[in-house]
Amino acid sequence: MVKALTVGLVETASGFLLINRQKPPYRGLWNGLGGKVESGETPLAGMQRELAEECGLHLPQAAFTAGGLVHWYVDGSLRGELYLYTAKTDRKFAQPLATREGIVAAMDRAWLLASDNLGLVPDLAPLLPALLAGEAQTYRSDFTGDHFDGLEVLAHD
Repeated sequence: MVKALTVGLVETASGFLLINRQKPPYRGLWNGLGGKVESGETPLAGMQRELAEECGLHLPQAAFTAGGLVHWYVDGSLRGELYLYTAKTDRKFAQPLATREGIVAAMDRAWLLASDNLGLVPDLAPLLPALLAGEAQTYRSDFTGDHFDGLEVLAHD
């Protein structure tokens, strides 16, 4: 079954909000906030809800910019459609915050984009330059089991 999922990079006055995953896959690695889109929910509404649930930050839909779509394949099978979003707020984020999903903290842009940063989930790092530049694109992300094989740009939206 193909899941609808969201991932957002939210820039606050404190930095970009990320979550250090508590659960597999990629326990202990940093990812954007987001999660499953519920039945009857638009991807944007799902992103808003997940952000509020994961860190208590409530942003209006107008604060979000669509960042593209990732077709997520595992062992050759399409497993998910991952809707990407960015948002920006002048609010500061009291950090870190331990949640049931993991630890939420704000990280600066230099850390996020460092070429030697091994702390990000593997398919996030190659998405960052275009996502942070505001370039919405469609991607194919391939995994063999939990091993990241690569990310391909399919189209510029």
